[in-house]
Amino acid sequence: MNLKSGRIEGFEGYSQFKSVKEFNTHIEMWLAVKKVEFSKGELVGLKRLVRFSAKVPGVCNARLGLC
Repeated sequence: MNLKSGRIEGFEGYSQFKSVKEFNTHIEMWLAVKKVEFSKGELVGLKRLVRFSAKVPGVCNARLGLC
């Protein structure tokens, strides 16, 4: 598999969710169980990725900006 960054709409086939509401419900349920396994910083980063996963539910193509 060779993925390249681009428009998020090109990644719709990777979504396992039918709506943002369904995605958010799954994230909340998963975090209720797994939250204790993450540090505060890791949770901040995860929640940031979750916010970037709203246009195509569950798919994020955000990248790290390195100097």
